[in-house]
Amino acid sequence: MTGTLLKPGDEIDVVVTSAKPFGLFVESDAGVPGLVRGGSAAVGATLRVRVVEFDAAAARFSATLIG
Repeated sequence: MTGTLLKPGDEIDVVVTSAKPFGLFVESDAGVPGLVRGGSAAVGATLRVRVVEFDAAAARFSATLIG
């Protein structure tokens, strides 16, 4: 991570890196990994999400799909 801090409410574009039954593993443009609970999308798809929580110590976030 290159010093990019996310905060709850931020809307960002992410790329799906893995799809599981419980949600989508994604990565931000800055390379920060995250989890979007629920939803479905193909690996490699770009999605717009809203950050729910950012864990700075673990350098990861959770988010929800927008729209």
